[in-house]
Amino acid sequence: MALENLKIKSFSTIIPLIILLTLLSLGVLTPILTTLIFGAILAYYVRYIAKKIRPYLKNNTLSVFLGMIILAIPLILLIYFTFNQFLSIAGSLFGSLQQAATGNPPVNLNQINEAVQNLNLPSNVSQNIADSIKSWITEFISYMASSVITLVSSIPFIAAQILILFFSVFYFARDGDKIIQYTKDIIPDKDKDFYHQILNSADDVLKSIIVGNIIPAVILGILSGIVYYFLGYQYAILLAIISGIAMFIPVIGPWIVYGAIGIFSILIGNTFQGVMVIIMGWIIETSTDFYIRPKIAVQYSEIHPLVFLLGFIYGAVTMGVPGLFIGPLILGITYAAYKVYRKEKVKSNKNT
Repeated sequence: MALENLKIKSFSTIIPLIILLTLLSLGVLTPILTTLIFGAILAYYVRYIAKKIRPYLKNNTLSVFLGMIILAIPLILLIYFTFNQFLSIAGSLFGSLQQAATGNPPVNLNQINEAVQNLNLPSNVSQNIADSIKSWITEFISYMASSVITLVSSIPFIAAQILILFFSVFYFARDGDKIIQYTKDIIPDKDKDFYHQILNSADDVLKSIIVGNIIPAVILGILSGIVYYFLGYQYAILLAIISGIAMFIPVIGPWIVYGAIGIFSILIGNTFQGVMVIIMGWIIETSTDFYIRPKIAVQYSEIHPLVFLLGFIYGAVTMGVPGLFIGPLILGITYAAYKVYRKEKVKSNKNT
């Protein structure tokens, strides 16, 4: 009898203990929690690639490693070309960074001064516009210089985050089946159907992020880069990357790039170049948004667009680059949970 009482008392402390340990663990992991979640999301794509190549390699660990390499190649190329272009820009402006720090005009703005004067505005208005442009460029270069310094000082932290991301992606991808099975084992039988539908919704959200958003952005970036190159713009690759990323900005989208480049070109006298980049940008953006995106994402049309809109915006604001994936996923799962709960509630009310 004493032994039975002991078992009952021990069992009554299990749930509070698990909750306490979970809270303590979250406290320890809070600084890297975003990285771990991002790693789990990337592992989803690595697992997909690994499953495709596993029949040829016959080894799960090797398949996961190869899947990580395949997924990393476009990211590495993107970072390489972006960094290389920024280095080229920094090299051409290196002598100007010290001038920017002292408040002197960092670049030769004679062309812009002439373009502003050619607008035939009153002299005081023209001077104010020219001074504003000079001030903006000076502040921008100062900001870039301070950003580079901050980035260099953050290298140890970034390296630690990358290391954590690497191992989290690997272990989540390799042991994903075990994690799923463990989760199934602790979920009550009566709730398993609910969680199964939530998991399917999460699967749709993760697929939609790639199919409905990243692939169109890549296509737009490539087409934009071709236009920039043939129109004779410097740093065409960097402009193409920025245009692709700008596609995630709601309402404005890549027009923040096309418009700025086009207007700047017209102001400095390259009217044909500026007009053509605006026209070609409109064709590319319209084709991508109204034809390519719906064409390849039609099978995921049940995912509400507002989920991605809010997820991308506030996910990126609160969590940086990982938030582009984590934000839509969290909102997508939440949206699906309410949708499934409502469906079950309506079904229950009809049965009663």
